[in-house]
Amino acid sequence: MGITVREALKLGGLRRAKVVAGEAGLERIIKYVDILEIPDPRGWFRANELIITTGYAIRNDPRAQANLLLELARTNGAGLAVKFGRFIGSVPEEMRRLADELKIPLLDVPDDIPYVEITNPLMAAIVNEQARQLEYSERVHRELTRVALEASNIQAVAAALATLVEREVVICDEELQPLAVSGKGSAVGALQLPPEEIKRLHSAQKAVEITLWSRNVRRRYFVAPIDVREHRYGYILVDGQTPLSELNQIALEHAVTVTALQMVKEEAVVEARRSLQRDLLEDLIAGALRHRELAISRAEALGILLEEPKVIMAIDIDDFTGYLLHQPGAQEANAGVLKRRFHRAVNSCFMAFDRRVLTVQRSDSVVGILPANGREIRGAEDWRVLRGMLQELAASIQLKIARELDGVTVTIGISSIAADPMEISERYQEARTAIRLARRLNGKGTVAFWEDVELYHVLGQSGETLERFYRSVLGELDRPEVKNREELLETLRVYLECQGNVMASAAKLYIHRNTMRYRLQRIEELLGRDLDSPDERLALWLALKARGLIRSE
Repeated sequence: MGITVREALKLGGLRRAKVVAGEAGLERIIKYVDILEIPDPRGWFRANELIITTGYAIRNDPRAQANLLLELARTNGAGLAVKFGRFIGSVPEEMRRLADELKIPLLDVPDDIPYVEITNPLMAAIVNEQARQLEYSERVHRELTRVALEASNIQAVAAALATLVEREVVICDEELQPLAVSGKGSAVGALQLPPEEIKRLHSAQKAVEITLWSRNVRRRYFVAPIDVREHRYGYILVDGQTPLSELNQIALEHAVTVTALQMVKEEAVVEARRSLQRDLLEDLIAGALRHRELAISRAEALGILLEEPKVIMAIDIDDFTGYLLHQPGAQEANAGVLKRRFHRAVNSCFMAFDRRVLTVQRSDSVVGILPANGREIRGAEDWRVLRGMLQELAASIQLKIARELDGVTVTIGISSIAADPMEISERYQEARTAIRLARRLNGKGTVAFWEDVELYHVLGQSGETLERFYRSVLGELDRPEVKNREELLETLRVYLECQGNVMASAAKLYIHRNTMRYRLQRIEELLGRDLDSPDERLALWLALKARGLIRSE
């Protein structure tokens, strides 16, 4: 709290002073005024201090004269006022040069001006400015507190701060996603920071000035972190096209405090509700609720409609432990940060899909319970439409994870429809099994519907019996010495998919129908089976599925 050197030049004896160098530093703040008449100033200066001297102790010492300015610069002093005429004479050129270089205002004060005519008006102005700023600080605190209590939301705090500082204000979460925007030009899109600015921002403990991109426009902001108990909740951004005044900085500091309280309060409310929802969803997933009416009544109390059909989507991080082992720093801290970012990314996709999606985080997985309204599940065509929507949702989740979490992939399992809330536990197991089988059959980072892997699940229950069955049905064809073995196996697969239609199979394989018939004849000879028999075709189809399952191991 103080006044600028430029303002000081309008007060008392300094009105007759001349700025002989260092004009670029006239906006430096004066908080203290002192008189110095010793040759070595080291240890005597304070930040924001204006030094007044006759220069007697350094009158014949150019080196000491230069050192006076250097020490002021080192301590972030406000300026130097010298009565040059009495002992030094004309202003030394070296002092002019150095003052300009260091941007330290160098003032030439007439010899006849008493020190008291300089110090008294300056101290009075500083005290008055401090009183004004304290009064302003109290008013800002009352206003922001009132807004927070009455409106009880972050947007109201942003609007109040924007009015106080007369600039655009953006309040973001810890990932720089805007939560509230107000003031001039308040249509802010996603904020993008260069890597070096991200690093500087994450380590900042107080407001810093950064450059970022918003809607393809490069902009400058003053950014103040919102920290509570070593946890960073987010940031307040204030337009930085021009410097912030001290009053603006006071308002920003109060806004950080009020916003932090608001965020903590909102987090507590959301967490309490989320905890109740999480308990209910965990009970549903675990099959712990035995009475349908109890499950429905608990859900209704939380604003959840359980009676409509649901689909379970499980999203699981691939090789979670392996990923953490390759990250620097504490594993527990990395795990917590990764889980939060993962959950936030998945939830944002679910919100875009349908606001009625219920989610629960289970370690390194997120489980979504999605609505499937009656229109979508009346028949096969409606399920096809819903399946397409779920496929797009799964793809959007994988894409967002890839963009926001470097090196992380997820495998997604999607259940069949739970027509009743008491089926949710069983459908959850379907989604988990789909993930396990998808990784076995297709590797990491894939999407699997239960209906596509159900047969593999059934076959997988057979253990050694499964391989004996496969060998007995396809063994004679699936031998290394059989010429064109893979070609014949693919022909058999397509033929069975086309339900024994030779023409359709040939077209799908891009071969002549006679070539198709020759291959089928060759298959029959090797296997000793009649491909026209429905029972034989069923056995062959199951054997091909068993082959894929066995080869995945």
